[in-house]
Amino acid sequence: MKRRRKHWRDGFGTPKSFVLYRTSDAWRYAMYFSGAIVNGYLAQPSSGNEPGKAQTAAHGKAEELAGRPLTISWEASGEPGWWTGTITTEPTDLTLNSAAG
Repeated sequence: MKRRRKHWRDGFGTPKSFVLYRTSDAWRYAMYFSGAIVNGYLAQPSSGNEPGKAQTAAHGKAEELAGRPLTISWEASGEPGWWTGTITTEPTDLTLNSAAG
């Protein structure tokens, strides 16, 4: 039986942005890739918790889906209970270019 591949292995690449919003029963999210959207809800924290806890959980979900460390810069949107995140990847190779001398 062939196992289903994870999102980041399906060619979605690095996510570009993230939307996090509170509903009456859960924190929900949408992560935007080039050509694809992944959405769902956070099992924890509950929707009654502060946004910072939800943003931390959403950050973990984004890294899980991308399969690598990410940096997310959060901003409140114009709608109450909604936040948007701009996603950037952390550098994976910090060695200096020897030709740059």
